[in-house]
Amino acid sequence: MMKSLLVALAATLAATAADAQTVRFGAGQQGSQNYGVNAALAQAVDERTPLSAQVQSFGGPTAYLPLLSSGELDFAAVVTPDAGDAVRGKGPFDGNALGDLTLVAPLFPSPVGLMVRADDGIATIADLKGKRVAWGIPAQASLLPYVEGALANGGLSIDDVEQVPVASVANGVDALVDGSVDATLFALRSGKVVQADSAVGGVKWLPFDDSEAAVAAMQAVAPESYLVPVKPEDKVVGAPEPMMTMAYDYVLLANAGVADETVAAVLTMLHDDGAEIAAANRVIGAITEESLNRDYPAFTRHPAAAK
Repeated sequence: MMKSLLVALAATLAATAADAQTVRFGAGQQGSQNYGVNAALAQAVDERTPLSAQVQSFGGPTAYLPLLSSGELDFAAVVTPDAGDAVRGKGPFDGNALGDLTLVAPLFPSPVGLMVRADDGIATIADLKGKRVAWGIPAQASLLPYVEGALANGGLSIDDVEQVPVASVANGVDALVDGSVDATLFALRSGKVVQADSAVGGVKWLPFDDSEAAVAAMQAVAPESYLVPVKPEDKVVGAPEPMMTMAYDYVLLANAGVADETVAAVLTMLHDDGAEIAAANRVIGAITEESLNRDYPAFTRHPAAAK
């Protein structure tokens, strides 16, 4: 009798697993932050919704966002510089706007800033006039307007600085360490910041101007950028004093054709379990109710998200 009950239970579970709808997440290379974010979300979907989730790794957003737009993938978490270029047909997506990308939800902010050496006498963004700034970043072309936007916040244009080509923002940090540049855009919380701080005897972040005019100048170049406070208790290397810095968000996108009930299941999970999901995985630990409700008028929301 017991054996027959176990067999019946196993058959029921197997049927349930077979019936579960599988959703596909696109992600960057394994080991990258983007892969970690998408893998963490897919795991949460797998564990907390009736859906089954798979993650597919690609070289980067230029590889997987077209597949998301065509319906070969269902979801992808991506930073707004890449999402914005994709929906507008700018940057690496020049002339090829991806019209079937829809916004499910903003996820969490990614603070970035202009890093300099602590002992170089540069105290403000305006002080970068005539200085060498990491530029080009063809491997992350969507971030280039954010370098320009950061300069605009300090009243500078690209013509006011010496542009030093680097392949990526990580290479920009390497250039700062070896003395090839005076400033570079980078993420405040990256482990590479600690390495650079140790290598040069201290780095610092330049404060951003939160006046209405300065923010408007920044957003005219980098539309999805905004400012966030950095406090001493945040323990950001290179920011011992209170300051403002630039941020952009990770957002969750879906193909426009993904069923409303599928998107609704993911949204319900994020809003109901967001705090638990953030606490369980450091890579998405900045998810909050406030961050989930940030508005992006330039992005078309998925119908289920709009509801």
